[in-house]
Amino acid sequence: MRSNSLAIIAVLIFAAALRLLRMHVRWDEITLAYAAYAEPLAMALSEGHPTALMGSWIGLHPPLWGAIHAVFELVAPVPWVWLSFSALCSLAAVWLVGRMGGWLPALVLASAPVHLLDSAEINNYPIATLAMALLIYCARGAPVALALAAVFATWCHLLTGVAAAGVVLWRSLSMRSTDRRTMLTIVMAGILPVLGGAWRLMGQGSTWGQPDVPFEDWLRLVTETIGFEGLILAPVVMMGLAGTARVAWLSVVLALALAVGMDAAAAHQRPYLGIVAPAAAIAIGFACQRRSWLIPIVAVLCVVRGGRFAVDDVQRLQSIMEDLTEVRGVDVALEGAADGATLWLVSPALQTDDDKTANSSVLWRIRPWEWMPIARPVTFEYKDYRYGQPRHVRGLTLHTSTELYEASFDHVVGAALERGREAWVVVYDHGPATGLMGRIDRVLQPYDYVWQEIGKDVGLGVDKVALIRSRR
Repeated sequence: MRSNSLAIIAVLIFAAALRLLRMHVRWDEITLAYAAYAEPLAMALSEGHPTALMGSWIGLHPPLWGAIHAVFELVAPVPWVWLSFSALCSLAAVWLVGRMGGWLPALVLASAPVHLLDSAEINNYPIATLAMALLIYCARGAPVALALAAVFATWCHLLTGVAAAGVVLWRSLSMRSTDRRTMLTIVMAGILPVLGGAWRLMGQGSTWGQPDVPFEDWLRLVTETIGFEGLILAPVVMMGLAGTARVAWLSVVLALALAVGMDAAAAHQRPYLGIVAPAAAIAIGFACQRRSWLIPIVAVLCVVRGGRFAVDDVQRLQSIMEDLTEVRGVDVALEGAADGATLWLVSPALQTDDDKTANSSVLWRIRPWEWMPIARPVTFEYKDYRYGQPRHVRGLTLHTSTELYEASFDHVVGAALERGREAWVVVYDHGPATGLMGRIDRVLQPYDYVWQEIGKDVGLGVDKVALIRSRR
């Protein structure tokens, strides 16, 4: 027993290290973009309407994560807090799987790329994975515990809600009638607000408008994500699926296949796959209990893939740290900006964020443990990406976007100039974006500015900095 406990502790340390790396690598512009989705909930909370959180969905996602993030925005608007919360949810899922199946299933989940890639994201996937693990953990326990776990899962993600429905129905078949009534009563009372939001979404055309993805592209994405170790472990999952893990796994997989077929989910959105990771990890552990010769093979595969993942993230961090020694356009702007100035960072999206390999050394000039409350320099809808999700940082108003849009830029900068404040525009990593500088120059045409080139071109173009103090 003691050796198993020590092994689980070792796995948790390994898992924590991988997630700590993820937290730092994932501090980039997309983090602020994702955080923007919860702003309406933060507004409702700040205006004294906490009940509005219960029915507020973020896109197609139930309100729990958004409500938690809204509290963070008001109490601790610090990116490291948001990233840490997700990492802790992911780590808690590993711990729960270890409690159920021992150190080997915990190691499987700790190193699973489908989950690890999203383990520190500013969205609801880490907490959804935790909900999935908790659902399986409580399935064989007291009816009230299972009911509460099912409510929690339903509030986290639509797919974990489907898993909760499958597990609750399966478990109810073997319960006494009084226990079944108690469980179902708690579940129905707890999920009513979520069901109301889901019903409204069903009537919206945008819910059914996700793009089709060729099967070959989806298969390539999955294969690249799980790696050769995952391909080897896949048959082991199939061998070990049984009981609650099988019910939860099948519920999610069938629901996901149906959602993709009905265009309610996009096949290229790989994070969905991480939700089944706890069930798959438990299944692998069960298969290894019956075939002990698999244990060293599975352990080695997990250590190898986790180690490879760590090496990749360490290399990304090293590249960030190396760039921090160079003078970039953002450094010049941060040093020269007067108190109250607007700082607008512009960098094109050179790759999609599906594989979570992108990172930003530029945003690292502002540390993720700094205080960054939401800024509202003008009246606008915060989720409107054209305004660049503004934040108050070091006495400045920081905007980040992939383009400059004439109407929103004039709205913000015009108001700043009227208040006697200056505005800085920093364009970086722009070389591969055809025509971007021309479009930005057209947006800046009404203003008096001169481009200053900073740093050196390493293949992505020289940073450009413009200071705006007046109109032409």
